[in-house]
Amino acid sequence: MPTPLADALTTACTHNGLDADGAKLIHDYSNAVYLLPAVPAIARIATGDDAVRLRITQTVTDWLGDEGFGATIPLPGTELVEIDDTTCVTFWTHYPQPEAHHAKPLNSRHLGSLIKALHGIGQPPAELADWTPLESLGRALKSPAAAKALSPENLDWLTRYVADIRGELAELTWPLGHGLIHGDAWAGNLLWDTTTDPAKPILCDWDSVSRGPREVDLIPTWHAATRYGRNEAWIQAFVDRYGYDLRDWDGYNTLIAMRDLAQLPGPIRQHSKPTYADALRQRLAAIRTGDHTNNWVAL
Repeated sequence: MPTPLADALTTACTHNGLDADGAKLIHDYSNAVYLLPAVPAIARIATGDDAVRLRITQTVTDWLGDEGFGATIPLPGTELVEIDDTTCVTFWTHYPQPEAHHAKPLNSRHLGSLIKALHGIGQPPAELADWTPLESLGRALKSPAAAKALSPENLDWLTRYVADIRGELAELTWPLGHGLIHGDAWAGNLLWDTTTDPAKPILCDWDSVSRGPREVDLIPTWHAATRYGRNEAWIQAFVDRYGYDLRDWDGYNTLIAMRDLAQLPGPIRQHSKPTYADALRQRLAAIRTGDHTNNWVAL
């Protein structure tokens, strides 16, 4: 466990009176995610996100839970800990997942139902930030990591291309309207809520929750078919539950391009690891050449 993360985790646990013994790193991509088995709970260490935004995230997910929506919720009795200007730690309820051979696979049908419910639930008791397209990538391209991960030519091209896609997005008319959105609604953010009987599907990773065009929460399903080997049945299962097919809209290709770009910040930040460096090369080459024929490696 890298020392800065260990120090952040220990400090935040001490502040909240939680036992950090046996903490296990279970995910390190956009955020570092730890299981605290002695509590049990999940700790998320976010770098680059401001405390105000993360507190809003906690308010929204608490409210969604109270409304009966399937969302992961903050660990009761804990509060966000600001470690420094760029590092915050939050604590979340732990949902142990059933063994793979005992669980039904979570899929786009579950996702479609949850997103349909989310888009109809109304406004939370918090002032949501407006959705900013490719915000994470914009930060990543300005970070020291980008200068190491990308050639000057690729960095310049990406910066200009991001501006172009943002310009196209600004010109779109959004038929589904604006409201509360998850912001990163892909099937990998589904969990089983094993605190209920029977278990029910829930959505996790609410760091991008905001007010924006609802189509943003739909495009990951179509993008999974474009880049990650899903098929028409995957799309249709979502459409059957949500009731709308994005391909009927003239902004579809722009959203696919946006979602392509949204897959780059993690590999840029983690470029020193060979798996992420390979993924960055594959994704960037496909984006630059317009190649939609090969499946991307999932991270």
